[in-house]
Amino acid sequence: MGVLEMKKFFVLGFGRSGRAVAQLLAQQGRSVHVYDDEIAALEWSLDNTALDGAEDFISHAEAATVEQSLLECDCLVVSPGVPLDHPLVAKARENNLEVTGELEVAYQIFSATFDASIVGVTGTNGKSTVVNLLGDILTAGGRRNVVAGNIGTPFSEVVAEEESFDVVVLEISSFQLDTISEFKSDVAVLLNVTADHLDRYQESIDNYAASKARILSGMGKDGTFVYNAEDETCRRIAESFPGRKIPFSSAKDLDEGAFRKGDTIYRSHDGIDESVMPVADFKPVGVHNLENALAAVATATAFGLDVPSIRKGLLEYRPLPHRMELTRVINGVAYINDSKATNVDATIKSVRSIDGDLVLIMGGQDKSGDFMVLRNHLTHVKQVILIGEAREKIRAALKGSCELVDARTMREAVERAGRTTVAGDTVLLAPACASFDMFKNYTERGECFRDEVASLEK
Repeated sequence: MGVLEMKKFFVLGFGRSGRAVAQLLAQQGRSVHVYDDEIAALEWSLDNTALDGAEDFISHAEAATVEQSLLECDCLVVSPGVPLDHPLVAKARENNLEVTGELEVAYQIFSATFDASIVGVTGTNGKSTVVNLLGDILTAGGRRNVVAGNIGTPFSEVVAEEESFDVVVLEISSFQLDTISEFKSDVAVLLNVTADHLDRYQESIDNYAASKARILSGMGKDGTFVYNAEDETCRRIAESFPGRKIPFSSAKDLDEGAFRKGDTIYRSHDGIDESVMPVADFKPVGVHNLENALAAVATATAFGLDVPSIRKGLLEYRPLPHRMELTRVINGVAYINDSKATNVDATIKSVRSIDGDLVLIMGGQDKSGDFMVLRNHLTHVKQVILIGEAREKIRAALKGSCELVDARTMREAVERAGRTTVAGDTVLLAPACASFDMFKNYTERGECFRDEVASLEK
């Protein structure tokens, strides 16, 4: 039974996506029980969130009777941050209730209501940058579009607004892909697959890759798959895809797709190579951001956009906060905030993008990362300053590769870095870890870094 046939829903997890899907379901006239393990946060959210007339359809499931409330429903909607081994998920499955996610609910309502294309963007790193780039390029090409999903605006909010657009560009996490059934993209984009969130996937990169591959669910010969030709897992997943394939590469020329040739971004389309723009004109720095630009060019090609529109979108794009963000230059030392580098591969790419000597601040909550692979990329790193819960694991992995020191707080880390560096050096916050041991999220961590850098005296 699809979402549209169901009447009673139980939403587990009442963060932004939980609130959005509850309101969308209520707007559709469905009965919704909501619950969150953080009871105080749930009650505050219900008291302080404007539900726009949906209050009569939404009720708070009490902790003492939460299982009873669940079993009164047809479907459990799991928010992305809720683990799928949660006791209420197990209870729902034991009782043959449908278990799905916010993305799937929004999609089923969307597909019955809207006439617009969907671009689904996933990958370990670069998702937010690529969806924003695509939004700018589509706008430059005259396509009405909206950017949503894991980037901050839940798909359910977009569907509830009932506004008209041509394309919806969705950032989609592996957690969201784990709960889809009918969801289908018109254009699917897979940026890269490297070790991340392995604590959720039984420490198996294969399980994690299989989750990412679900971005192709339901797509056939009419669909388009944009993928990273330099990523072995992406290439393997592409082999069995029956539809149109548009690769991108930062390392070699392509007969079809987007690629770097010398100092220029090119695309090859219908047998014709076209120069898009010089690499140096794209403002975000680093090979990973070049790959993000190439992914956006390849995806824009799937929509038939011309080179002037693509170039305009790339030129007008400005980097998102906490992603290789130049925070300040003081006494000739550049301080760069890449708090969004929450896994080892992202940190490697950040480190590789910096010329000259470097002090690296890293650490936080471990996500089962393999820190040993960092060793080969630290030749220009003068010092690694370790913070957070994972610092001892990182120390053991990096011992002997460079100087390693501890810092208890971000302030201490920034002050230590300031004492170590000289003019021409760079201080880089690229944690390779989640933030939740010390901060609410990577944004708060990046803002703390900014504040501490701002307080340094010349």
